[in-house]
Amino acid sequence: MGSNHRLDRRFFLAGAALFACLPALVAAPAEGADDAAAVVKSLQDSMLGVIRNVATSSLRQRFDALRPAIGASFDLPAMAQTCYGPAWDGLTAAQRDEWTLAFGDYVSASYAARLGSFNGKGFERDAGSEQRGGETIVTSRVLLDAGPPMPLNYVVRQTPQGWRIGDILANGSISELAQWRHSLRGLAVNDDFAAALAVLRQRRDSFLTP
Repeated sequence: MGSNHRLDRRFFLAGAALFACLPALVAAPAEGADDAAAVVKSLQDSMLGVIRNVATSSLRQRFDALRPAIGASFDLPAMAQTCYGPAWDGLTAAQRDEWTLAFGDYVSASYAARLGSFNGKGFERDAGSEQRGGETIVTSRVLLDAGPPMPLNYVVRQTPQGWRIGDILANGSISELAQWRHSLRGLAVNDDFAAALAVLRQRRDSFLTP
């Protein structure tokens, strides 16, 4: 497995300087905190199930196991729009749906690859949560095999589909969504939807290639 696919401290620390200035979280009782925490728990439980079977599962099997959980936990339409960029407004409804589906596959494939070299023992979540504007922050940690736990916070919001994860902040500030957006930057700059979609699918497939 290449180093780009490792879910370790170096992956999450990459680009820390770019995101260190995110607004500080304000502790407050969060409306819907139990529902928000339940979404995070469901996702983490699905990941733990995959991790326990890493030795006997293929990349494709890990992808198949994770894809439903990603679809049920993430705010994929909003995340897909962010990663496509300003040209999103020019897409048809069918094109937006197609890109969102492909983006969900891309995210799931990236996790399937990274979990293959997961160097942790699991997750733990705080009983409370924090609120930032209309979003609820569910605080948790990755329990690493060696060293102190690594903070891993989930930005959860209410959507028409229910509570969904809109971003994940490693070490409290490093935005996973911002890293995906950076990775996909430039795909749609020429207003060529078909070409952008083809590249996104190629990147999905690259994660699933041993």
